[in-house]
Amino acid sequence: MARLSDCFGLIRVINLRERPDRLREATAQLAALGIGFEPGNVELYEATRPTEPAGFGSLGARGCYMSHLDILRDARDRGVDSVLVMEDDCEILPRDAARLEALTDELQGRTWGFAYLGHIVPKPAGTQPGWQEYAGPVQTTHLYAVHRRALPGIVDYLEACLTRPGGHPVGGPMPVDGALTMYRAARPEIVTLLAQPGIAGQRSSRSDITSKWWDRVPGVGGAIGLARGMKRRLRG
Repeated sequence: MARLSDCFGLIRVINLRERPDRLREATAQLAALGIGFEPGNVELYEATRPTEPAGFGSLGARGCYMSHLDILRDARDRGVDSVLVMEDDCEILPRDAARLEALTDELQGRTWGFAYLGHIVPKPAGTQPGWQEYAGPVQTTHLYAVHRRALPGIVDYLEACLTRPGGHPVGGPMPVDGALTMYRAARPEIVTLLAQPGIAGQRSSRSDITSKWWDRVPGVGGAIGLARGMKRRLRG
């Protein structure tokens, strides 16, 4: 089976400079998948935190949106066949590695525009594991891919949302997963595939977009993080 980096034209890992802990974890995650950072193949995207929310719900939400937009725009401009976007808290458990390889191998024989390896959409009862075509909303963006056939349209849409006010019926400033969902709903001819069940979760760590009070209390955040990690593993 092909390595993950052989199945996509480019892999980008989003990380804030202020979060070296997440970068270490993301680097270890890549190593567990048999790959590492390599220019032109697997690249780090150094996200920045904006100084103004500019219509978004928070600085973190705007920073996340702009990071994803910048990666997709760059992939379009570079003419890559596809780009896999991985956030630095993405977690693929060892027991899922073989299924990940099977999914990415199968993906190469499918026609698609968006492919979500990580998500929280429940698996419909009675369906077989594997890729499922899906037209509904997808929450989270910790591991997804966009094919070149979808890149020009989604980049244009994300850029246009920045020019409209919040709450605009066609889409204004909003979380990036919501913007992707709105675009996909308007372009149903572009196939979205979901890996069912999802192959990747989100590692337990303090959020850079929104955080709870316990993440800011010394000693408490670590314990909560351990509990989050246990919950993730027990679910699997």
